[in-house]
Amino acid sequence: MQGNPELTAAMPGAPPQAGAAPVVTWPAGSGPSIRAVLALSLAGIALAATIALAAFVTRYATGRMEAEVGTQLAEVAGHMASNLDQGMFERWRDIQIAASLDTLRSPSGALADKRAVLRSIQETYSNYSIVGLIDASGRVVATSLGLLEGVDVSGRSYFSDSRNGPYVGDLHDAVLLAKQLPRQSREPLRLLDVAAPVRDGAGNFAGVVVAHLDWTWARELASGLARSLRGHRAGSEIIILGKDGTVLLGPEALRGKPLPPGSDAAEAGVGRIGAWPDDGKVYLSATAATAGYRDYPGLGWRVVVRQDAVRALASVDELRRGILAAGGLVSLIAGLAAWLLAGRIARPMRNLASAAEALGRGEPLPPIADPIVREGRCIADALAGASDGIRRRDATQRLLIDELNHRVKNTLATVQSMAVQSFRGIGEEAAHPRRTFEARLLALSATHNILTQEGWHGADVGTLSAEAVRPFDDGRGRIVRSGPTVYLRPQQALALSLALHELATNATKHGALSVDAGRVEVTWAITEAEGGTALTVSWIERNGPAVRAPARSGFGTRLLRRGLDDHAGPEIAFAPEGLRYVASLRIDMPSHGAS
Repeated sequence: MQGNPELTAAMPGAPPQAGAAPVVTWPAGSGPSIRAVLALSLAGIALAATIALAAFVTRYATGRMEAEVGTQLAEVAGHMASNLDQGMFERWRDIQIAASLDTLRSPSGALADKRAVLRSIQETYSNYSIVGLIDASGRVVATSLGLLEGVDVSGRSYFSDSRNGPYVGDLHDAVLLAKQLPRQSREPLRLLDVAAPVRDGAGNFAGVVVAHLDWTWARELASGLARSLRGHRAGSEIIILGKDGTVLLGPEALRGKPLPPGSDAAEAGVGRIGAWPDDGKVYLSATAATAGYRDYPGLGWRVVVRQDAVRALASVDELRRGILAAGGLVSLIAGLAAWLLAGRIARPMRNLASAAEALGRGEPLPPIADPIVREGRCIADALAGASDGIRRRDATQRLLIDELNHRVKNTLATVQSMAVQSFRGIGEEAAHPRRTFEARLLALSATHNILTQEGWHGADVGTLSAEAVRPFDDGRGRIVRSGPTVYLRPQQALALSLALHELATNATKHGALSVDAGRVEVTWAITEAEGGTALTVSWIERNGPAVRAPARSGFGTRLLRRGLDDHAGPEIAFAPEGLRYVASLRIDMPSHGAS
């Protein structure tokens, strides 16, 4: 008789049903919880989205900021270039006006008057290092400081190139004046030459008025403009390049040197980011070229304004940090919300799991709280349906089993009655075989009752052994049983029950139970044998009379020698101290506790 497959699988030690698919199980509580999965997943998604957003915004904002800051720096550079051109134009006009003064044009004018005029010109603009008058032969006639008078400068460009019109010369180191003019700083004296021709009343060339402009003028102009910058543009540096790319004004490490290719922001226009050779830092820079002013032609200078890229793009970094901070907070909130929501989902799921476990153990389905999600309700409905189906099948099966048990008992009673009738009239010699046969029928019936109680799923060895030796136990503890809880299949249970019955019968007639001092030990244990797990059952008699092998083999002897199944033949030893019987049989699951 086959039992309910679901209940059979749930019974400890019960064998799996033939043809059933293997069931894969995991340890209870293994793996992450749904709360952890949902919380970490949602928080991770939010964090990943934040990082992606921060990267996109940073890239976009960096481009916009580079363009914006580059434009602002270009405006500063253009303003500086315009100031340079206008400042040079004013000096250009100053010298031309001076060259038209009668005091300087008249060859017969007093030297003191000429010096006074030149001194007044220098005093009008403090960055003039010296102003001088040169005659037509190239010799210095008078200077504002009275220095270098009588020196021949006919070889100088400012003299030769200004014969035909106003002249402006690019920045150069002072040669004649370097040792004669006092310096308040260690920076070498560098000058710009501005000259204009002097003509007499007839328009003939009579000499040159020249002014040497101290380069401090441009440095002060750049410093003043840099100090006026506020906010994010504060700290910007202004660099002036000559026509050939030489640094005229800028970091000391670059001054007087041409910039390497690619370092000059003028090559890339507005908003160029790159490393500079003086300190290796990355700067955002922009450029503007001087173009002259009115009739002043200009010297081809270029103005570069640069700012540390970290400072120039600080607002982008602040924006990125703000996005990451906000995104981190959102991720935390999302993870917490998912944790709380998952808790509301997980609790009904755990209830469903507990209900499924109870159903698997054959217990009534406990009440299930209504899950908040539709899938949970579907599982709850499915469990309820399964519980109803199992209950109906169990009821039907119980009816069938009860009916079958009733018929089997009737059959056993009929067989017993037939045995009585069959042995009647044979004589007294038939009494012993009849009692033996009846005892065996009663042993089968007792085992049958045990299997019926278990729904024919199997029987516990402890229960079987107790029932098998119960008719022979006088209550004095002479039969001792011990072993783990192990369930046997119905066929194995019948074989073990009959074997124990035969052993107990023989011990009562001929062995240890036939004398008062005799004892019997019935033990069973799980062993690992070739081919799988086995149950080894031992029957050991002690303190009984001397035993010997029977002269002939009856049904009981053949039953014992055959063993419990086809796993292996039993060990039967007729030792002087008592019978020793050891047999084994295959089992499907090990012990679940002590009997």
